[in-house]
Amino acid sequence: MSTFVITPIDPIISRDSRPFGPVRGARVRSLDWIVPSVVCGTLRTIVGKIAGEFEVEKLKAINITGPFLEKEGVIYLPRPLDYVKSENLSYVIRPGEIENGGTDMPIAGLLPSFIQGLEADDEDFKPARIPAFWSLDAMSKWLSEDGQFEFNNCDCLDSPQKDERVHVSIDPESGSSEEGKLFSTTSLDFKSSAGDDGAKKVSQLRIVIRAETEDARYSKIIDEISKLHPMGGERRLTEWKIDTENKFWLPPEGLEQKIVNSSLRMILATPAIFTNGWLPGWIDKETCVGKIPGTEVKVKLVSAIVSKRWEAVSGWSYEKGKSGEKPLRRMTPAGSVYFFDFLDGSEIFSLKDVWLRSVCDELQDRADGFGAAIWGAWNNTEKCSKN
Repeated sequence: MSTFVITPIDPIISRDSRPFGPVRGARVRSLDWIVPSVVCGTLRTIVGKIAGEFEVEKLKAINITGPFLEKEGVIYLPRPLDYVKSENLSYVIRPGEIENGGTDMPIAGLLPSFIQGLEADDEDFKPARIPAFWSLDAMSKWLSEDGQFEFNNCDCLDSPQKDERVHVSIDPESGSSEEGKLFSTTSLDFKSSAGDDGAKKVSQLRIVIRAETEDARYSKIIDEISKLHPMGGERRLTEWKIDTENKFWLPPEGLEQKIVNSSLRMILATPAIFTNGWLPGWIDKETCVGKIPGTEVKVKLVSAIVSKRWEAVSGWSYEKGKSGEKPLRRMTPAGSVYFFDFLDGSEIFSLKDVWLRSVCDELQDRADGFGAAIWGAWNNTEKCSKN
């Protein structure tokens, strides 16, 4: 297992899957963060080049975890959607019962979630802007203290700012620009982020991933990678280096016992792809019961908080016989939260076995870095109620 710190030298394009073609005024748009498939595709390309051949099935078996944001040695994760704040106060969102009423939840028995501590007649509540990424220390506290969390702006970062550029098409024969053929690109500038006042702050941001494979030859190649290589749209340059000191992949101490003594909360650290949309395929649609992937721990889904909008992911395949545009698929956004109750196996639950492991349904999606999950506690005995 190897940890890479990737330093973008140029702004990186992670396209949002909207069509782009040779028309006047065409635009290439970037998502707010790097899609896992962009990074894993780059790493597999590097390995194939070094190996001198592209054994596709072996390359696709290289497992990626990430990408995650890093600044000055501190790891940052996407903010959890079960936290909300006003200008002066912080709140948690938790499952709750509805008294004297009902819901149109997509699955029978699934509970809605509410902001705890907010009065029903508080019409003046306005959610404040929350930075997109939290430090690992802040996230660890949020996972273990279940709402007893004091939000500190020093523990967070915004997404890299967008860098917009206008380009022209060059005639290969004359070497000059072609009349009327303009297009623009929007990319992520890893040398800047937004401050609390929205102003641009200059600081080097990096990307961290974990890579592992069972193939001994490829494993050796991965361990020795240190080079410059293009990544994402427009082949923007990045620097890849091994990090031998990073302990990020271990769960926080003491968190496992707090989970076992209460109930289980799952937060997506990278966007996930499930066969049933927002619902993991390992959860039964009728009973909301299933086993956590890779374990014998049986749980019941109580509630979920997901973004209002799904995110799109596509790409381009160079695999022999499958060359061409990949089909567009829907991702459940990072930061989405799932609340579970233990049904069986809490005594054998091991946080180390599931920490930052993928919970996607398909093995290839897991290998590609989608659906990495972190886990925390929540108190199921204190459900809120609404009239």
